[in-house]
Parts: sequence; C-alpha cells; structure tokens
Amino acid sequence: MKKAIFILTILTAFYGCSKIPDGDLDFLQTEQAPSSSSLQFNVSNDNSGLVTITPNSAGASSYEINFGDGTTSTETVLAGKHTTHVYKEGVYAVKVTAKSLGGKKADTTAQLAVTFRAPESVVINANTDLHKVTVSATALYATGGFKVSFGETANETPTLIASGASLEHTYATAGTYTVKVEALSGGAATTVVTKDVTVYDPLTLPMTFELPTVNYAWGDFGGSSTSVIPNPYKTGINVSNTVGKIVKNAGETWAGNYIILSNPMDFTTTRVFKVKVYSWRVGMRVLLQLERSGDNTFMENLEVVTTKANQWETLTFDFSAIIKDNSKKLQNILFFLDNGTKGDGSNNYTLLFDDIELTN
Repeated sequence: MKKAIFILTILTAFYGCSKIPDGDLDFLQTEQAPSSSSLQFNVSNDNSGLVTITPNSAGASSYEINFGDGTTSTETVLAGKHTTHVYKEGVYAVKVTAKSLGGKKADTTAQLAVTFRAPESVVINANTDLHKVTVSATALYATGGFKVSFGETANETPTLIASGASLEHTYATAGTYTVKVEALSGGAATTVVTKDVTVYDPLTLPMTFELPTVNYAWGDFGGSSTSVIPNPYKTGINVSNTVGKIVKNAGETWAGNYIILSNPMDFTTTRVFKVKVYSWRVGMRVLLQLERSGDNTFMENLEVVTTKANQWETLTFDFSAIIKDNSKKLQNILFFLDNGTKGDGSNNYTLLFDDIELTN
C-alpha cells in the first residue's frame, strides 16, 4: 500500500505539471527589473583587508559584483548569499549588477572605505654578541612587516623585514646605540618604537676592570656575590680606579663566582695566572678554577692562600705542570673563597681582586 501511494503521488504531480498551458511563463517577460539594490560591507579589523560583501535587492535572483580595485574578474553571488574579497587600504567604488530570473538587470555602485589600524603592542627583541646585534620584532596588526634602523649612521636607510624574521648588524665600534623599529599596518598607519642596545669589545686577559667598552659580567652561585666597584684602597701595588669584589655569604660551602671570556685562553707560551687581591685576614684560601665553556668536565684548578691583611698583594697560580696545550679549550674563570666552608658575608669572607693576567 505504501508503494502504491508513493507511485500515485508521483503520477499526480507529473500530470499536474504537464497541464501547464503554453504561455504561463509570460510573467518572465513582464517582470520589473530589480530595484532598491544595496551593498552591505563588513570590513575586518585585523589589517588583513578582508571585506565581506552582502548584496540585497527586491526582485533579484543573483548579483554580479565588480570589486572596484582594478581586478578584471567579477563574481556572481546568489540571492541571500555573500562573498569576500581582500583589499589594500583605500577607497573603492564597488558595483553590483542585480539580475532577475528573466534576465532584467539593475546596477548600483557603493563606496567602500578600507582603513588599517596602527600596529599595537610593538616589542623589539635585540640579542647582542660583542659588536653584533640580532633584531626581531613582534606586534599586533603589523601585517606590513617592520622597518629596522640600527642607529649607527645619521642617514641610515631602514631595512624591511617580515613578521617572524630577524636581522643582524655588526657595529664598527663598541657603544650604546638606539635601534628603531617602525611597525607597518599595511596602510598609512605606523607605530615607531626604539630600544637602546649596548655592544662591547671582547673580554680578554689581562682583566683590569678599567675599560668602559668591556662587559665585566660576573655570575654567582651558591650564595656568593660579585660586583665591580671603585677601588676603596688606592695604595701599594694597586692604585687603579676600579676593582672586583667577592662576598661569600651564608649560603653553600661551594659558593663561587665565574666569568666567561670571549674566546678560550691561549696557553701556548703563558700558563701562570697572577691576580692582585686585598684581604682582611691572612690565610684566606683562594681557589682559581678554569673550565671549558658549557662543559665543566674539562677543568683545572689551583688554590693559593693570602699572606697579607688589609693591603694589596699578588697571588700566583702556576698551571705550568698541569696545562700543556690548548686542547681543553678553557674559557671560564672561577673563584672560590675558602672552598668547603660556609661564609658569613663579613670582611672575613670578602675579597677585592684586580688585574687578572696570564703570564710566564
């Protein structure tokens, strides 16, 4: 019964269609052209230039859209639908041709304004390695990339980099320079930010603490602390202006300090270290340790005891019997005060040091 009803329904519909008299489609010849055409624009706010275009018109079954930006192609959109198109910043005359079922047409032109917002949250990332700096930048809405200037010359031509890219520059001399980054929206709006970067000369021996173009960047561990200070005791063998200062606080027994030279030390002809020190007591044990950068399984060390109190003296660490060549590529210098004993931060666990040199 169900099959019979289904077949009867199909036959009835077919019969009804077949009874349409000739000429019943004359309404297609007498219909009016579409009217009251309009275009709705939804412009994205992320500087992508993406615009959603929705046409609307009484009596239209489809639309032909000319985007007005010089592209040769047009796009057909069915009634009730929309399309998208990517624009550059600017003002455009967008034309829509509304079409009826019978082929009647009506044209409408609407003005579209696409404006990009200025980039926001611009951040400059600058990593230095002696005279070389590597710069990258991040920002919101910087779809046009970034223009980078390094501040070394007065009439520098900025270099354009894309988002996510980086740019290297090597300065001729050490100093502090202002890096400028202009974030581009892809349109007229831009945002400019600056960042000061300091580049240094290589850190080599002898280490005197007197050169403003060298970064004496000591690191600490275990509760010890290092600083570079004006020389408080310009007397005897050391009348220099600046010295290093180590304070062993109440931390670990193995607390110490380190600095990384720009290159491994050369022991081809010189294997003796001399260091000027100022101690407040006789008998402080000063251990000098040399390590390969990034791998402390390659190391050598010697310990020397202070013999004078409240005056400068020279401590000598003779590695001649220990180090025979440069195979270990020793690059780090470390100091330990009274290694194995906890400090207390007092003068008894404080040492001034200066003029580290590698000699004969």
